[in-house]
Order: sequence, then C-alpha cells, then structure tokens
Amino acid sequence: MRYLSVAGNSLTILLDGGDTGGAYTLMESILPPGGGPPRHVHHREDEGFLVMAGEVTFHVGDEAFVRKEGQYLFAPRDIPHQFVNTGHSEAIVLETAMPSGIEIFFDEIGTPIPARNACMIPFSAEARARMIAAAPKYGVEILLPRK
Repeated sequence: MRYLSVAGNSLTILLDGGDTGGAYTLMESILPPGGGPPRHVHHREDEGFLVMAGEVTFHVGDEAFVRKEGQYLFAPRDIPHQFVNTGHSEAIVLETAMPSGIEIFFDEIGTPIPARNACMIPFSAEARARMIAAAPKYGVEILLPRK
C-alpha cells in the first residue's frame, strides 16, 4: 500500500497493476468537505466509484449524480468527469481504474504521507501545475473549471 496526498485529498493505493496482472488499480480516497479532483478526462481507463462514507456529487459529462454510503457510479473513459464531497464530513470513496496504470500518474504527482488518515496537503498552484504538466503522459486531460 502507498499513501499519497493528491489534489488536497488522501489517496491510498490498495492494489496496483503489479498486484492485478494489469487488470485494474484499487484505491481509496478520503475527501474533506468540498474536496475532490479537478474536472478531467481519462483516455486509457474506465473508473468505478463506491462511496463508503459521506456524500459525493459526481459530474459525468453533462449530468450530476449524488451518491451516498453504499452507492456506486461508473465513469467511462473519454467522458469528462469530476467528483466533489458535498457533505459536511469526510467522504471515503473506493475507486477502481480499469486497466491499471493510473497509479503511476498518482505516484508522480502526489506527495507521500505516512498513513491514510494523515493530514492532507492543500492543493497548491504548484501541485496543480505539476498535475497538468504530467497528465498527458498518462492519457489524462485536466480541464478548466466550468463557468
């Protein structure tokens, strides 16, 4: 397992491509209220999200979906998406990326933290620039916020 702070959130890589023969990556995200990644597109992976705690609003394409504990959402590749903790306490999301490989992107852009519940590092302008610069190498586009 690896513990990272990515985009102001805690990300634990539970299983990577080496563990799954390249089939998928399994991760756990802890999102503070208002937390979540910027709007983005994956061109190599489909993603599945199971909300384990809290309330998360997912924007997939032009649609919004609110998911709470025990609810699932699928986000296919090539469709812009974003998710935001819209609750009042931390949200925990189990994420699956199929096939694996996205964990290498997170290893490059994330900051190691000592444990899954360690203090998350705020998403600085420098971290955002690092994410935007690295993303194309991994088939990811970071999109500008919607107006």
